[in-house]
Amino acid sequence: MLFAWNDPEESRKYKSPKTYLPPNVRFSALLPARHEEKVIADTIKAVSEIDYPEDFKEITVLCREDDTETIKEVNKTIESLGKNNIRLLVFNDLPINKPHGLNIGLRNTSRQVINIDTLSDKGSNYIYNSNQVITIFDAEDQPHRDIYNVVNTLMTSEPVDVVQSGVQLMNFRSKWFSSINVLEYFFWFKSGLPFYTKIGHVTPLGGNTVFVKREYLDMIGGWDEDCLTEDADIGIRLVNKGARVRVVYDEQHVTREETPDSVEEFIKQRTRWNQGFLQILMKGDWAHLPQMKQKFMALYTLIAPFVQMIFLLYIPIGTWIALSYKLPMIVSMLSFVPTFLFLLQITFYLVGIYEFTQVYGIKYSIKDSLNILVAFFPYQIMLAIASVRAVQRLISGQLVWEKTTHNNAHRSVLAGVPAYVE
Repeated sequence: MLFAWNDPEESRKYKSPKTYLPPNVRFSALLPARHEEKVIADTIKAVSEIDYPEDFKEITVLCREDDTETIKEVNKTIESLGKNNIRLLVFNDLPINKPHGLNIGLRNTSRQVINIDTLSDKGSNYIYNSNQVITIFDAEDQPHRDIYNVVNTLMTSEPVDVVQSGVQLMNFRSKWFSSINVLEYFFWFKSGLPFYTKIGHVTPLGGNTVFVKREYLDMIGGWDEDCLTEDADIGIRLVNKGARVRVVYDEQHVTREETPDSVEEFIKQRTRWNQGFLQILMKGDWAHLPQMKQKFMALYTLIAPFVQMIFLLYIPIGTWIALSYKLPMIVSMLSFVPTFLFLLQITFYLVGIYEFTQVYGIKYSIKDSLNILVAFFPYQIMLAIASVRAVQRLISGQLVWEKTTHNNAHRSVLAGVPAYVE
């Protein structure tokens, strides 16, 4: 959580470049959408308005045939924009989940190639244009207008195959738990990802604002359609294939998103993430990472659902022991360690919510800090419940994708806030 503050010199290495190189990379953006009629129009417009030559970018929106309302909104938006580099791809096969849609998009996105006469060992007369990059945006995303210039500069000037940029939830006052949810993203992308990259030499990829060279996606066969956290899974498989991953984070260039709009939606989302981590743990690809420190950091991440389950058990057991037994002094003192850790984390969040509001030009209120104090412990309970639910679903073989509902809260709540930090 504090890596970016403890080592500001190291943290600066992950900042966006201050000047941009001429366009070299060609971006093919995939936008998987299901029942996203409330948000998809704004997202298509936002991705379309990214400041980059039209001939060097394209957008493919992916919808199932039965999602008529979203399809209607997509068609209307494409027609209103009047651009020939935006298209809708409709499909109707199974399974119904994000990785399946991404694979369809990958297969139907034209390969940009360089024709050659002799490549008999590859059984083809072309090779990939290594400048073609597949990028993923979620249906509610609000990317920064300069994000392609940032990634183009990095991929042109450095030996990089994958770039993960920052994502930030914005509507921190929407629900009682939203502020802590927002701060999780704030600490993770600002500090957590650089820490994993620097210390563990492994980068857990997110589900969007990730940029991957086309050749590597074809090399690994795309996304695992049975995995509920296809992003974390593909990150491990890309590294195993030798892909070089780069993290870039700058508050100015984050992709803006919204928090879940209810406790039920939040628990479903975290259940999916936790179940996906457990799937990856059992698949074992992480054990083939080339370095021991990479294996350790991946394992540490993947067992998080078990740690959260233990926390749920710790509460009643700890209370029962405290009320029923007279323990030795040293044991009693050690039993306070979790309490100190909780207090420390709350302190970080209290400081973090103030810094978040300052960074994004939002007026801070003392109510924001009070909400952290009230919501912190119930939030941990929600995390633990999601972990238990994930294990139950995994044991029972339930792999149905529980999608998160989006309502444009990150756009409507911050309507009066500057769109981008300058």
